[in-house]
Amino acid sequence: MLTRRELAQRWRTTPRTIDRRRVMGLLPWIDLAQGRGGRPQIRFRLQDIEAFERQALQKIDDKDDQ
Repeated sequence: MLTRRELAQRWRTTPRTIDRRRVMGLLPWIDLAQGRGGRPQIRFRLQDIEAFERQALQKIDDKDDQ
C-alpha cells in the first residue's frame, strides 16, 4: 500500500496532484478507515498503480503508432 505522499514521490509530483486525480476518479484508491469515523486513510494498492501505469504507457505507445 502506498500513501499519497509515496505515490507523489514515485510519480515526481505533489500530493495535491494525487488528491485531484483521485477526486476526479482517475486513480483507484482505498479508504482504510471505512466507517470507523475520523479522517479517511487514503491508500493506493501497488498492484493497482502498476496496472494504471501500464495502461498509461500503452496509450502513449498506441498514440505514437498513429
